[in-house]
Amino acid sequence: MPSQEATEDARIALRCNRKELQLVDSFVTSGEFSTRSELMRSALHAFLRSRALSAAPAPAVDAEGFIEVPVRLRPEEYAALETYCHHVANGRPVRDLLAEIVRRGEMELKVQELVARARATVREAVQTRAQVGALQESGKDLERRGVVGR
Repeated sequence: MPSQEATEDARIALRCNRKELQLVDSFVTSGEFSTRSELMRSALHAFLRSRALSAAPAPAVDAEGFIEVPVRLRPEEYAALETYCHHVANGRPVRDLLAEIVRRGEMELKVQELVARARATVREAVQTRAQVGALQESGKDLERRGVVGR
């Protein structure tokens, strides 16, 4: 098995037929990508992001309509929250207090920012797919015109 250092910046080789290479080169000559490698890295990243987002399992929802999420706390943090719940929050469970903190606290803004970024990534992947579709149509058009042959 290769070491961690050996695989961090590993290279891969792709075999493409002449038509595929001509289509890839058309993106490079148009200036959209500076090299074939840049185009292929961009396409690979878009593919991996798309697959990762579509493969995420949906968590179970309980009878009250909530999703249970494990939270890691230090013992002293939990003790402080438990004391707060007992004395200030009228004996509410710690998990309910944590849920309220997440919903209304500082985390709300940060989570919304992360969601916005994730949605932008999905939109980018959709645009990349559309560009690939347009590239395929362009290739077919070039074939019909006889500019590119198989």
